Amino acid sequence: MESRISRLVIESLFPRFCLGCHTEGTLWCLTCSTTWWPAPVRFDCPFCGKGSMSFVCDKCRDESFLDGLSVFAHYGNPVVREAIHQWKYIGDKTAQDILFRWLVRGAPALQPPFSNFVFAPIPLHIFKRRERGFDQAGILADWCGQIFNRPVFDLLIRTRQTKSQAQKSHEVRKLGELDGLFSINSQLAEFPDEVVLCDDVFTSGATMDSAARCLKEHGVKRVWGIVIAKGNM
Repeated sequence: MESRISRLVIESLFPRFCLGCHTEGTLWCLTCSTTWWPAPVRFDCPFCGKGSMSFVCDKCRDESFLDGLSVFAHYGNPVVREAIHQWKYIGDKTAQDILFRWLVRGAPALQPPFSNFVFAPIPLHIFKRRERGFDQAGILADWCGQIFNRPVFDLLIRTRQTKSQAQKSHEVRKLGELDGLFSINSQLAEFPDEVVLCDDVFTSGATMDSAARCLKEHGVKRVWGIVIAKGNM
């Protein structure tokens, strides 16, 4: 009873508006849940935006370790961006449920091109996780494991904190600037040949590529990525 009363009080003081049509009363109205869908994402190199496939192009492959990327939506989409913000920074469980439903529906387009892969999150630093109260990449990895019926492992440990790449302009982001950001989970006896890394947003790709490099230096042969949204090049 108390939680329901508290929720009603909060909603009266801070009314909610639909992410899609801005109707008051809910974060995602019934109409938008049945009619809205993000614009399709182009299949191209995640680093340079060229080509017609989600694999890293030959030119970018010379300086990167990630093999390719599956993307649900553009980060420039205001509906997607606000849903991620509500979940990631405010901890809104409704936004979390909305994102999960989107990914379930969008699963066919997100299917990794490997057959015997496992999912692994791009972990937050322990201090950031304590501050936020949860690790969005870990939750996303669990969602992907459930959707694709594949195992999920915590393969990596984040060794230092960094500023959010999404808050940096494209001009100052550099591929390779975050090398050495991760170490291997020493509790694991062996590593799979194929890993799909999970994170909420892909901007420069420096974070995910650093994770891919760490995995490949420890014997992983192929590393793919899955994200909810990708920023513009």
